[in-house]
Amino acid sequence: MNTPRHHDEELRAELIAAASKALAKGGPTAVSLRDISAACNTSTTAVYSLFGGKKQLLNSVVVTSAGDLAKHLTEVDREQDPENYLIALATALHDWAVNNPELFDVIFTQANQVPGRAAQANGAPGAAGTTESDTTSGSTGAGLSRRDNHLLTAFRDLGTNVDEFEAIAKHLSQAMTEGRTKYGASGETSPEDATTLLRAVWASAHGWTHLEIQGFIDAAGFHDFVNAMVKAALKASRD
Repeated sequence: MNTPRHHDEELRAELIAAASKALAKGGPTAVSLRDISAACNTSTTAVYSLFGGKKQLLNSVVVTSAGDLAKHLTEVDREQDPENYLIALATALHDWAVNNPELFDVIFTQANQVPGRAAQANGAPGAAGTTESDTTSGSTGAGLSRRDNHLLTAFRDLGTNVDEFEAIAKHLSQAMTEGRTKYGASGETSPEDATTLLRAVWASAHGWTHLEIQGFIDAAGFHDFVNAMVKAALKASRD
């Protein structure tokens, strides 16, 4: 007879990992508590003990995944010139996603299918984990709308400004205004202009990364791509 596993943080992490793979593969309906528990050499009792049930387990998958990505992005050194900083941000997103393809899919594809998050994603007041400011229309600095509440929540949980991307945009606008870029300071760069720049970089890096994970693009080309893309975006912002 197998010795029952302790319902500890190690088992909790294993259950989240197993649920992440199932969620990314087939959505919430593909997540079987019995299968996930068996894969982690435990029983469904552990899920109820550690999470409360399937809904809470799936919610933990989304929050944990988003938190891991958010932490990875906040670790990028801001004290670089704008070109290197943007390249580093894009590379951080890419590398994390390639190393965690299931979690990348969970955050940006599967999250809104999780019970309790569909209403939240549509901005329903009072949905779990939301605040009044989260449900207002509009977007944060890097093009993340209030619809992406799980990622905003992850930044908050890290102890950062909930609008961390707006802080990044302000940092970039100041650096560019001060001429800390080889493309020169042809005038003041507003946070709005920096936001547009961040959106362009984010969208480009995200698109490449998604195609690479799906096998449509050779991974070897990312470094050259991101360098050329950031230079072009910076140059265009000065035209």
